[in-house]
Amino acid sequence: MDSIIYFDIAAVPIYLIILSTTLYRKMTKGRSNRLFLVILAVTVTAMFFEMLGRAAYIAAIPDDVRNVWLHVTSYGYFITRHLTNLMYILFIFSTTRTWYRLGALWKKILLLLPYLATMAVVATNEITHWVFTVDPATGYHRGDKIEIVYVLAASYLVFGIIYLIRLFKTMDIGSWIALMSMYFFNCLSVVIQYIDGRLLVECFATSLTMLFVVSFIQRPEKQVDMTTGLPGYRAFCEELRKIKATGQNVTIMIVCMGNADDMNRYLGNSSYYAYINMIAHQISLYAKKERINCEVYFEQPGNFYLIMDKDYNPVQALQTVRDKIRKSGKTVLQLGAKADNRVVTINFPGDISDIDEFLRFGHSFLRFAAPDKIYSRGENIVKQREYQIEAHMDEILNRMDESSAQVCYNLLWSSVKKRYVSVEAVLKLKDEVYGEIDTDLLMGASEERGLNLWLENYLLEKVFEFARGGHLSELGLGHVSMRLSVGMSMQMDLCDKIWELREKYRVDPQDVEFRIKESVYENLSTVMDENLRKLSMQGYLLALDGFGKGYTNLQQILSMPVKSVWLDANLIKAAGTSGGRALLRGCIQMLKEIPLRVIARGVDDEESVKILEEDGCTYMMGAAFESTTEENELKRLVGNTIG
Repeated sequence: MDSIIYFDIAAVPIYLIILSTTLYRKMTKGRSNRLFLVILAVTVTAMFFEMLGRAAYIAAIPDDVRNVWLHVTSYGYFITRHLTNLMYILFIFSTTRTWYRLGALWKKILLLLPYLATMAVVATNEITHWVFTVDPATGYHRGDKIEIVYVLAASYLVFGIIYLIRLFKTMDIGSWIALMSMYFFNCLSVVIQYIDGRLLVECFATSLTMLFVVSFIQRPEKQVDMTTGLPGYRAFCEELRKIKATGQNVTIMIVCMGNADDMNRYLGNSSYYAYINMIAHQISLYAKKERINCEVYFEQPGNFYLIMDKDYNPVQALQTVRDKIRKSGKTVLQLGAKADNRVVTINFPGDISDIDEFLRFGHSFLRFAAPDKIYSRGENIVKQREYQIEAHMDEILNRMDESSAQVCYNLLWSSVKKRYVSVEAVLKLKDEVYGEIDTDLLMGASEERGLNLWLENYLLEKVFEFARGGHLSELGLGHVSMRLSVGMSMQMDLCDKIWELREKYRVDPQDVEFRIKESVYENLSTVMDENLRKLSMQGYLLALDGFGKGYTNLQQILSMPVKSVWLDANLIKAAGTSGGRALLRGCIQMLKEIPLRVIARGVDDEESVKILEEDGCTYMMGAAFESTTEENELKRLVGNTIG
């Protein structure tokens, strides 16, 4: 048969583009990526067998050599070409994350049967001549019963089409069309090649399919963290969606490196990411050794997500894997860097069924886990009241109105004047389901969802109403303080809004203090910087909040338009040790010499009061003094200290 191989030749550059693109985009890790590379290798091999078969007529060789050549290339083509059908089905299972459906041995055998039957027919071809015959002079000819091979191949086609139709709602339309294109193009090519056997178009059609898959499925922005080459966070989110859509129940281990930013700064990018890859490699080696189905995903700056079979208890692996990581990362340890890893395991969707809630859990579980434990069980965390409040904050905020939101005040004590000198305004919420909600939890959860602006605008208005002309003097207070979030600080109309409130309530700017978290100053935007400097020029007091928790450049403090610094409560708690005491004393002395007013938060006992007074901090707030109170109690409490 005089074959036309121009389509095979046209497929060569397409395959080269696919291969180079796949390698350049680092799409080589993970089951789906490996299967894609296998399909690529198999289809390219089939194409070259087809082209080599045609080359037998171009080369000047004896008939007996040509006969062997044609037999080898024909058998090679059938073996590899029909293997593509099986591998593509496996690729679909992997891409749709329904691999678990092949768990039973009989299902795997059933899936292999059409290909094994095809190989049996091909293997007996020398006796039956059902598939093809070869004549040295006229070349390859179809056998009388080649339709058997087509029918067996069609079984994969029918199964794949039906399976993809059933999974239509679990995939985005681009990925679904890309996967379905294999069957469309191959059906068309088989019909063409069956009608005119000279047109070798099947391999070309497969190359077009592979190009579709590269364009819509093998996309690095959806699958790969480009700094490490590991499967990324977006891929993990997509896997969660597939898990829920296909009715699976899996165990997920989350490993959070709490000091990832510090590690990165200390080690440098290349060493840090090499360390991250080493951790992922050791996890994968252990999983392979123990025959655990484990998929590893990485999220910047230092979170790992491990999806595992539900019936495996990952606790038994912790110590072994940690030892292997320490051994392999000896160079990093010798530099003095030590990763602060915290681990939690949780069932999805058994313990948390909502995907958004699960993703928030991955970023917030450290706040609810025991601080002295490396490992926590997610099921214990999700039962905590504080976690339930945060998880259902959307519902809580939707139920909130002015009757449930209340502004309260924390009193600031001066040990020099022996009285309360100012107050901090905080928002409290009483929910009909969860009762009174902690201020920090309320503001933190709402800020994470981008819902904090409504709350802060409400608090801002109440602060100016409280500081209305002469009211603070009547109470014997100097000023009222409130915290501005990152989002609020970056509002372009913030200064205009504050100006309107100032005019409305006739407030002296010196009566209001705005506090900015220390971490905010790490990435000051132009808008935020302009807002803060405008407020400072208008006479409002500005303060740096949470000093000692973030990473503010100490020299940067000199350029900040702040008059006061609020120390982080953890600095006060650590003062019970000699090192902690030295650090606290050094911070207070340094800040006072700049000079800045130093305020200690979290002063909960008399011992802390004594330590702070000895170290020169005279402004304090905490449980050692009056706790949070309502406005109607302020006059009595402040009056008692003045009297």
